[in-house]
Amino acid sequence: MITPAPIQSAALFLTQNCNLRCAYCYTGEKKNLPMTLETAQQAIDFLHEHSEKQCNITFLGGEPLLEFKLLCNIARYSRDKYGRYFNFRLSTNGTLLTKKVLSFFREHRIYFALSIDGNRKQHDSQRKFANNRGSYDTIMDNLDDIFEFNPYTMAVSVITPETVNHVSAGAKSLFAEGFRYVLQTLDYSADWKKEHLKTLKEQYTILAEYYYHKLMDGKKIHYGPFDERIRTWAQKPYQKGDLCDIANTHIAVAPSGRLYPCVQFIGEDRAKWKDNSIGDVFSGFDNDRRISYIEDNYREKQSCKGCALDGRCANFCGCVNWQATGNVDQVPPIICEHERMLMPIADRLANRLWKRNSSLFKRKFYQKIFPFSSYIEDCLLADGGSNAAD
Repeated sequence: MITPAPIQSAALFLTQNCNLRCAYCYTGEKKNLPMTLETAQQAIDFLHEHSEKQCNITFLGGEPLLEFKLLCNIARYSRDKYGRYFNFRLSTNGTLLTKKVLSFFREHRIYFALSIDGNRKQHDSQRKFANNRGSYDTIMDNLDDIFEFNPYTMAVSVITPETVNHVSAGAKSLFAEGFRYVLQTLDYSADWKKEHLKTLKEQYTILAEYYYHKLMDGKKIHYGPFDERIRTWAQKPYQKGDLCDIANTHIAVAPSGRLYPCVQFIGEDRAKWKDNSIGDVFSGFDNDRRISYIEDNYREKQSCKGCALDGRCANFCGCVNWQATGNVDQVPPIICEHERMLMPIADRLANRLWKRNSSLFKRKFYQKIFPFSSYIEDCLLADGGSNAAD
């Protein structure tokens, strides 16, 4: 039997409420039922007790900035009681970011990923306010302040069958707006058909050409669908728990204080959703249920036996598997189709850059110190220095 490991990261689900009504949202009905401060403090104490040395906490929702006061109180409570033990992160739709919010984030070193789906047309078709108005312009109004706060802010986009035609234009738009890190991921629970994947293949092929020329010109960009797969080709395949370690080193805490394997399992945190719970912050873990989820996630996927892509593709993600099939260890067919289509594009791109002796490509994927050295280079550039790679 598996012995659970110390917690390394946790998602604090501050509220079920949100000011947007995104077409692909998996969290269920929006209700103004936020986490109480008492529950939040108990969660911090619980996570400190069940982790070692350090723990990363991500504030989620709904839209967590609807509970900005609670977020501030959590950060202050944690710092006063545990110093710098916790690292705080945030996932936000960006519509509630203000100079006051960013000032607090700067003071407490809270960084965030921004949910934005590409260009205006792509984004506003999926990510609308409750009054059906698109949210793209509201985010763009805050963009200068966002990049002043953190030039490396990541853009996180969701690709759906309805927006698949905009994938390449959307990614290029985000890079043109100043994002350096763009992560596009599929809504795996959507109704994907062969024609959608054919279009997506065309879009990835366009982006591969774009990515190639950017790196050959010494421009540092990170595009998730390519980088994550090239990394498994250049370095090593994913091992169990590397990126998805639900119920084990990673857990989620609902507004009620219930513990879940990951945020996708919280839903509305009531009725059938409570069956996914692995305990609560007041009475502790239900170890049998926790271990059951860990074992399911670690179990070899029968449909992946003998596959040349095993260890390189998204079958490792128990959350995605569960969201699409209802089973942690059952890989949805859309993942197989997507990875078999995408992996050759990423591999051809990597081979092409290698053969052209791209120094930026080789540093990026073969030098362990690249994130640090790249940051130093960027700082020198900002101070008027020079960078041979750029």
